[in-house]
Amino acid sequence: MTLFPRWAYQVEGEQTRDYQLGELFAFGKQHSPQKLAISDGKRSYTFSQLEEMATSLAHWLSAKGVKAATCVPVLAEKSAIMPVIAAACWKIGAVYVPLDGQLPEARIRKLLARLASPVVLAVSLPALDNTTNWLSGDALEAVCSQPVTTENSYDVYQHASDDTAYIIFTSGSTGEPKGVEISVNSLKTYFCAHNQWLQFTPDSRVFSLSPFHFDVSIEDTLLPLSLGAFVWQFASVHAGAIMRGIIIREKITHLIAVSTLLSLITENGNQIQAENFPALEMVMTGAEVCDPKIINVWKQNLPSVRLINAYGPTETTIVCCCYEIAQPDAQRTISWPIGVPLAHVSYLLVDENQQIQQGTDITGELCIGGELVMKGYLGQPQETQKVIFEHQGVRYYRTGDICLRQADGNILYVGRRDDEVKIAGRRIHLGEIRQKCLATNGAQRVAIRKVQLEGKDHIAMVITGEESGELANIESALAAELPRYMLPTLWGWAEEVNLSANGKTDEKLLLDQLVEAANQQPSRYFIRRQGGSFTPMNRGDA
Repeated sequence: MTLFPRWAYQVEGEQTRDYQLGELFAFGKQHSPQKLAISDGKRSYTFSQLEEMATSLAHWLSAKGVKAATCVPVLAEKSAIMPVIAAACWKIGAVYVPLDGQLPEARIRKLLARLASPVVLAVSLPALDNTTNWLSGDALEAVCSQPVTTENSYDVYQHASDDTAYIIFTSGSTGEPKGVEISVNSLKTYFCAHNQWLQFTPDSRVFSLSPFHFDVSIEDTLLPLSLGAFVWQFASVHAGAIMRGIIIREKITHLIAVSTLLSLITENGNQIQAENFPALEMVMTGAEVCDPKIINVWKQNLPSVRLINAYGPTETTIVCCCYEIAQPDAQRTISWPIGVPLAHVSYLLVDENQQIQQGTDITGELCIGGELVMKGYLGQPQETQKVIFEHQGVRYYRTGDICLRQADGNILYVGRRDDEVKIAGRRIHLGEIRQKCLATNGAQRVAIRKVQLEGKDHIAMVITGEESGELANIESALAAELPRYMLPTLWGWAEEVNLSANGKTDEKLLLDQLVEAANQQPSRYFIRRQGGSFTPMNRGDA
């Protein structure tokens, strides 16, 4: 008898069981072994193939010294082979650690040093120097293609609930990335709770847009695969027409897209019509505030499609709150609510004095509690203590997001209390960029924030110093340390600063002046001489 995973949606008259994480493809293999499970346009695998490949890779990992609780860094790319790697890690109790394969080499080296793993896996990136046990490209494919025999088969690892399942690195205020540790219990609880909203079934066809170093990839790839659903891994150019074409051709039922990508798919809205998407059942967005006009287009033109606004910091296991948009609202000028907590999630709103706010329409910092809260930051207990606290026996995470509780019980996102921002769904702590900049020669003070130019989000930075010719060196130094999406795209150099009433640099004034200059004379680089205003400059000008 085929037993559904316990996170299956509305399985009437069927028994379920608690599959181990290493059995990620077990239900699909038992239910429909020759069914196409995943495709990225170049590679396609059935559930039977996924299971055999994961078993072969797990055997190789064990032979190279990987054991339970060993961190396995994976330099990830959008590829159909990535779920094989995650399942192989979990088969032997190892910790799956997907990293951005496009990171600068210096940042990759630092992260690998912190993880101290006996192996490194990569989809295609060749080994750095003479790194031992680096498996990538054709060699990775060859290992995964080894036939499974009775000699190299073994029982799947039985995880304890508090074992670490995966680690996702995020931007950190200290100048170094933070490794968010998520437990097995948190992940399984999330699978159960969120699938009540997602409603994945074996008949679902999911369009996966998220990069694998982003935790939403677990939501839009690993969760549906565990339920026997089909996943299309989008690894092409992010162009609206291309993405819409695949949604139509592949008869996609579930689309999960951060707000930036949903906007690209929408374009002018003319193509968002029911006749173009007859199979579509659900659209979920989130990770950043979505323009109400975009959501209105989808709900107005596809009224039968469930449209969900989701919210969740990495520290609370992918998604912890959801809100279903029932009707379009052409008059709406603010974002839709982030909704209500998932099952097994609680929340508090606290003021600046950490007092709990009980009423409605009163703002406070959102604190998420319950089984989805992370174990902590890898090797950074002091950073963990800053954001985790206990209330009435429940662990809570301070999100830094200012929210309010509406009269109808839904939570509304208002803004941030610190300098953490999101651009194209990626979480960026401006403090990390500031710290890296101040560590370079020539930068005495740094002002930085997210700004809008021509309707698009950018990171703008003003550096104060005596030698503006250092700008080229500073930009190169940041590019060697930070991923591309964290690099400022609007640069200003000021020979003197304006001071606020408390004697600190008036960062708001400097950045306002920089943005004003950029709107008047489009350029990437500006300089403000003593007593003057910002004017365009060449990057290497002194």
